[in-house]
Amino acid sequence: MKKTKSLPPPLDSTSLGRALMQRMAPCSMQHQEQLPPASALMFHIRMLNSVIERAANRCMEGQDLTLPQWMALGCIGNAEGAGLTHSELGKRLMLSKAPITGVVDRLERGGYVQRGAAPKDRRISLITITPKGEETWKSVRQSLREGASDFYGCLSEEEQQTLLSLLARVLDSAAKADPMLVALD
Repeated sequence: MKKTKSLPPPLDSTSLGRALMQRMAPCSMQHQEQLPPASALMFHIRMLNSVIERAANRCMEGQDLTLPQWMALGCIGNAEGAGLTHSELGKRLMLSKAPITGVVDRLERGGYVQRGAAPKDRRISLITITPKGEETWKSVRQSLREGASDFYGCLSEEEQQTLLSLLARVLDSAAKADPMLVALD
């Protein structure tokens, strides 16, 4: 008789995490198998991302921004006056041309960025951050930092450092499999 490998005990998940996972599985599949740790981690990270993004968007409502717009402002501001092309911004944000155009259009209408022609090729548009955009980016960053304690306050500073180190390792591993991120090296 061949000995089968037993599955590890279920992950210690919060009741909320378990309830969310069960709601996303077909009824016929619930309780039939244990979720492998890697799958549970992926699910928890995805759900956490969703919760954090919604909280960030609520934080930015007063500025009439969304998280992708705020992230674009940071990338544009990081270009230090020279500006970014739409394609450079798309690469940094890992978005295609269509959503980038919409993000930049909304930022320009709000007075956060401006477009200008590239000096060597006037067909190319360069996006630069305005003083209003830079000030707004800094203000939102401060609000997000203050809100972060709501999410991570349940962890000690040492646990936060450990989690940060572990997530950095996972990100490095995942980046090796993503052609867009590998191309950034």
